[in-house]
Amino acid sequence: MFSLIIGGALLILSANAAADEVVAHTRLFQIKLGASRLIYLPGINDIALAVNNPQDYPVLIQGKAWQEDKKTPAPFIVTPPVSRLEGHQQSRLRVIKAGEFAQDRETLSWLCVAGIPPKNTDVWAQDERERAPSSAVIMNLEVSARQCIKLLVRPPSLSITSREAAGNLAWYKDGKTLVAQNSSPLYVQLASVSIGGLAVPEVTYIPPYSSRTFPVSKEAKGPIKWVVITDEGGRSRAYQSLPELAARPKG
Repeated sequence: MFSLIIGGALLILSANAAADEVVAHTRLFQIKLGASRLIYLPGINDIALAVNNPQDYPVLIQGKAWQEDKKTPAPFIVTPPVSRLEGHQQSRLRVIKAGEFAQDRETLSWLCVAGIPPKNTDVWAQDERERAPSSAVIMNLEVSARQCIKLLVRPPSLSITSREAAGNLAWYKDGKTLVAQNSSPLYVQLASVSIGGLAVPEVTYIPPYSSRTFPVSKEAKGPIKWVVITDEGGRSRAYQSLPELAARPKG
């Protein structure tokens, strides 16, 4: 999951106010993470995550952990909290579990890592200005990109596997609504769903002991096929079931 944050168009005027030459720079400060999810199995409290800078220039990286709502801080320590990563280089973040979590079901949090532009006073931000003609107006558009991945804490009391949880999903068709019911204590991340060969749009994850609804055509019928994202971040085999014609279940 990615998001873009526009740092703003920064106009830097030279002493010559009549200058008519404009030097425009647009830079995207993004990073690439080495995994789409980190899973804390029993006995695991500390996981290292690879971070890559695909640009030709340095970027500051900052990682923060949030609860499922992506607003409330989650009990993880991300170290280093801020660091500089040179162009085309790789480093690692340590994500340390540092709190109490539910023991009867899996807990979902998010790790969001942002690429941050330098401040105008930083030496490496001044290089571009020095290379521009003295009579130029320099316009910098700096775009900060953030990538979020799942942090899943799986307590030792759970014996079910993620593949079993995926295969045990129950499906209900109620008019223009398709309902997926997850009766397991694990999160199930759907990769794709189809009914009667027609793709279902906007699939997402289903929390433990919960359901999700998806819009479908009223005439849609036939077998439901679904693929989930595995613990390793790949795609599972296709599961198949016939939907029950019933009202949406509770949960």
